[in-house]
Amino acid sequence: FLVTPPLVVDILNCPLEQPQVYLPGVLSAFKEKGMESRLTLVAALATIGVETGGFCPINEQGDDDYFTDKYVWRSYLGNDQAGDGARYHGRGYIQITGRANYREYGQKLSVDLEGNPDLALDPIIAAQILANYFWDREIDQAAAKEDWEQVRMAVNGGFHGWDVFIDYINKAIALI
Repeated sequence: FLVTPPLVVDILNCPLEQPQVYLPGVLSAFKEKGMESRLTLVAALATIGVETGGFCPINEQGDDDYFTDKYVWRSYLGNDQAGDGARYHGRGYIQITGRANYREYGQKLSVDLEGNPDLALDPIIAAQILANYFWDREIDQAAAKEDWEQVRMAVNGGFHGWDVFIDYINKAIALI
C-alpha cells in the first residue's frame, strides 16, 4: 500500500498543499519507530485530521484566558507555575498539552520543547511527537485490532470528535 498526498486529500478533504508538505515527515517518523502498518497509518491520518482540521501542525484554538482557565495549575499536566496553562497549550498534530508532556517529548527528541514550546509546531518535530506518542501509548497495537475507540481514547482521553474520526477511519480503510 502507498499513502500519497492525493490519497490524504480524498480521506481528510484537506488542501493538497498540506499533505504534499507534511506527509513525508509523518511517514518518516512512523518508519523510524517501525510503525508502518496499514492500520497504524489509518489511525495516524484520522487522528491528524480530527485533531487539526486538516493535515498540518497547529496551535490549539483559544486565547491565553481560555488556556489559563483550562490548564493552569493542573498537576497531572505538570503545570506548576503561573502562566503554564497558556504557555503549554496544545500544539502539533495531536495537541500535546502541559509542561510535563513538553518536557517528556523534548527529552525523547533531544530538543528543548519545555523551553521553547512552539518547536512542537515544526512539522518534523510534530511528526516525531506523534509517532512517539503512538508508540508510548501502544496506539499501533489498538489500531492493529481495529479498536478505534481505544485509539481515540489514547489520543484524546475521550471521544471528542468521534463522528469525524470514525468517518476518516472508514474512508481510509476503504482507500488504503
